[in-house]
Amino acid sequence: MKSGFFISNDGSRRFYRGWTLDTPSSGTVVISHGYAEHGGRYSELASKLNSAGFDVWIHDYYGHGQSDGKRAEVPNIKLFVKDTELFISEIAVPRDQKKPLFVYGHSMGGTIALLYAIVHQSSLNGLILSGPVVRPSSQSSAIERAAAHMLRKIAPSLKYLPFEPEPLCRDPRVVEAYVRDPLVYSGKMKIRMADEFFHAERLLRDEALKDLKIPLLLMHGGADEVVPPLNSEVVFSLASSPDKTRKIFDGMYHEIHNEPGKEEVFELVCAWLREHV
Repeated sequence: MKSGFFISNDGSRRFYRGWTLDTPSSGTVVISHGYAEHGGRYSELASKLNSAGFDVWIHDYYGHGQSDGKRAEVPNIKLFVKDTELFISEIAVPRDQKKPLFVYGHSMGGTIALLYAIVHQSSLNGLILSGPVVRPSSQSSAIERAAAHMLRKIAPSLKYLPFEPEPLCRDPRVVEAYVRDPLVYSGKMKIRMADEFFHAERLLRDEALKDLKIPLLLMHGGADEVVPPLNSEVVFSLASSPDKTRKIFDGMYHEIHNEPGKEEVFELVCAWLREHV
């Protein structure tokens, strides 16, 4: 595994990991991780993608993992997208690379991946989304959203919404490892971060999602309470992609790549990638 830091446009550092093949690969998959976690939690998925013939890259977003920034928050969600643009162009994909490129986004990473893909469709061969956050307002009231927008200006780090680890995965070992991981943020979601999710929803309005035309694979746990399946349903119904697939994994929680039965997830992803190189 390769690792290191790159400098973001805001002047602070971002940590990255790369799992690359010793032999020529079929393409590159850039993973976009979820809220409060970090790229190191995707090593098993990266191994499966390597076995399928793909190089894999991921970086820790601002305020996450080993990257700089206030823990588990961001001044503006567009910074995540700008960092993704920089990471792909400067680290993950050499300028002379002509191989297929895919972005895989989970949860908050699905939000970021969508925002990136809508602008950079011409350079992507496909987009994979796992439990993407698209309509967070469906889980909050208008009063809560207005309060978050107002209070962020006064106390951006105020702890606002509960975020419990148990609904992430049915495997207690995964939950325990998550809780014990020093690079994972634990505790309530901060108010500025919550408001930035609502900001992202406005950026991903219906008209923007209709602009999505590239091949699309959407996946969701059927028992996901963290990000309800409604979110991927919205993307699937609105995207103009002629090549789009949505798969619901019955009974699975939010982190389908860590769930019991995850081999089915890996097999679907690898097969889909092979079909789109």
